[in-house]
Amino acid sequence: MTAGRIMLVEDTLGIGRAVGRALTLAQGDNFQVQTCTTAEQAQELLLDGEPFDLLITDLRLPGMSGLELLTWARQRCPQLRSILITAYGSPQVEEQVRDLADAYLPKPFRLNDLIRLARLTLSEPAAKSLPADQEAALAAQQAVEFALLEGAGHRRLHFVALASDLDGTLTHDPAGRVDAATWELLRQLKTSGFTIILVTGRSLETFAAGGPFSELCEAIVAENGAIVYFPRRDAVIFPFGRLPPELLQRLMSADIPLERGMAILSTRVPHDAVILQQLREVGGGATVEYNRGAVMVLPLGATKGTGLKYALNELGLSPHNVVACGDAENDRSLFEAAECAAAVGSAPAGIQGLADIVLPYSDAASVQALVRRLLAGRLPGFRSRLYRQLSVGQNLQGDPLHIDPFVLLNGNLGIFGASSSGKSWLAGLLTEELLRQGYQVCIIDPEGDYRALAAGPHILLLGGPRQALPPVTDVFNFLESGQVSLVLDLSAYGPEQRAAYLMELLPAVQGLRARRGRPHWFLLDEAQNFCLQGGIELVESLQEAMRFGGFGLVSFRLALVDPMLRALVGHCLLTRLSLDEDLEVLSGFLEPLEDGREALAQLPVLPVGQALWAVNSGEPHWPHPPGIVRFQVGPRSVPHIRHLHKYLRAPLPAPKRFYFSDSSGHATGRVAANLWEFREALAELPLDTLSYHLQRGDFEQWVRGVLRDDELARRIHKVVDRGLTGKDLRSALLEVVVVRYDELDNLA
Repeated sequence: MTAGRIMLVEDTLGIGRAVGRALTLAQGDNFQVQTCTTAEQAQELLLDGEPFDLLITDLRLPGMSGLELLTWARQRCPQLRSILITAYGSPQVEEQVRDLADAYLPKPFRLNDLIRLARLTLSEPAAKSLPADQEAALAAQQAVEFALLEGAGHRRLHFVALASDLDGTLTHDPAGRVDAATWELLRQLKTSGFTIILVTGRSLETFAAGGPFSELCEAIVAENGAIVYFPRRDAVIFPFGRLPPELLQRLMSADIPLERGMAILSTRVPHDAVILQQLREVGGGATVEYNRGAVMVLPLGATKGTGLKYALNELGLSPHNVVACGDAENDRSLFEAAECAAAVGSAPAGIQGLADIVLPYSDAASVQALVRRLLAGRLPGFRSRLYRQLSVGQNLQGDPLHIDPFVLLNGNLGIFGASSSGKSWLAGLLTEELLRQGYQVCIIDPEGDYRALAAGPHILLLGGPRQALPPVTDVFNFLESGQVSLVLDLSAYGPEQRAAYLMELLPAVQGLRARRGRPHWFLLDEAQNFCLQGGIELVESLQEAMRFGGFGLVSFRLALVDPMLRALVGHCLLTRLSLDEDLEVLSGFLEPLEDGREALAQLPVLPVGQALWAVNSGEPHWPHPPGIVRFQVGPRSVPHIRHLHKYLRAPLPAPKRFYFSDSSGHATGRVAANLWEFREALAELPLDTLSYHLQRGDFEQWVRGVLRDDELARRIHKVVDRGLTGKDLRSALLEVVVVRYDELDNLA
């Protein structure tokens, strides 16, 4: 039997552990596997201690790449055999890699493929020596990396567009000329699939039709957002109109120096005093923006940020997939509009303070560094601004707990817990938070548990017991043509039909995700059933889709989720779990973390309403460090669908029913055991009974605490605030309860 010591270099901890364990078990412990997360760590181990027989490395690693590690290893350890793994493969790349590795394995792969390849590689003669010509070897390595960048069909980040300022960012040249090195990198970025948008305060007339910017950019947002030019269709748009004629005439007649663009006027301080005076006299009709002494008079609503949003909407892109780069005061709105804001190193302190990333250089050097990072799929580590983070509750010390959306969009989340432990509540809470922030979500709902989300804006419910699911082509069109999110209710389908529908859906939307970064998040409920019923083809299709990130897997039986899918999960939300098989699977994820063993012991007795958040990702740019947090789960905006029937018509337990009293506080004998009985009672009870409970807040407290319907409680509170009395009070109260009942009844 083939034996050997194997060095496995994989920067995602979950995948590294799963692959390492599979290699060990498959060879009956004849394979001794050492896992590293960086090439530098592998170098240290290769130089110290007992030698290794086989090096298995991923191509993309933090710091030194897999190619650089192979080149180094051939010099230091000439007898070491090697296998290179990459998700960016092609026949051309495979041919170029042959001089650097003994074998090459493209992702996605089955574990059995890797095991067979490891056995075969170890059984062959020793590895080839490094070519004598070191410059030729280095050139070959760079050629491989360039080919991988150009041909990459997948990105490790969800960004698909770069929106850049010009002056002080791309260049300091007064004529706006960009140097050759920057042009070359921007062209590489465009070739890799990125959309490039120029956002500038300059007049559109600066940029000649057919010039280099028109060739490079899908849109030019000029005159500080007042004009948007689309070179492909040679269209000039004024999204915010023009300056009012009266104001324009007054300003042009004023005795101050002015430059007139197609949509704006500009001057410099201190002449802004005249402009502000004229604005007061005509009653407004324009906005004034400052930038390093320059003063711009713009049509109402025009900023760099709003101009960018208009351009993105026309191009079918979302601001959540944009990196913006700028350096000056008028880039504030640009930073606000984009998902990630990068300030060049020469930007004022106030602008740097608004940015997510401060680049280490000035002007073009900063942009070049940023583009290289985007090409490699690795931005510098950053954490999204607090107001953009997702609120999931509070830790046991009472501090708010937030999850950065970056980890949901670029990694994969597992939401695991026993039935009725609150895992679906958590999944719905995260979805609501993403929807609130404007992300596009697609929910695969096999049992109709997420229908209640359709009560919110910008989310469309498809399928269910009363309507067939549309063809996948229609679903694709819904996702592509707008920002609408989808709940795909498969509850009317049998297990095989559900698996077949998902099998058809996943490949259809992968191209959309690669081109436009949308949908931003997929939520797959009852993931274990799809693994069991869909077969290996569906699992492999899911594995391919999850490589892009942006997946949430929900399951009450973690052990039944395919191991290759579990290995792609970098963080988990965990509610109560008690089955030994599930805890055994989870132990490999939790035990390497601080307090991991304690967390495993807590899971079987975790109370409903509490959860653990475990992060175990080795990504260097991850906003959250590895660790475990126990927290109290936050409230939801929309009640979970499974709870609806419990209080619409079915009787609640006696302690949770509403007991009506008269104005003196004595029991009337009338009881509401569900929302139906509650609404019937409101139509019949004396007015003094209704006033008594409303003034005490009893109705709100019961609706929020027992029925867990914050929306209905909010509407009742508004009735109280209106100060109504008598029949008007009854009518208004009855109206909000009846409307809400009908809303929930339609969803259920």
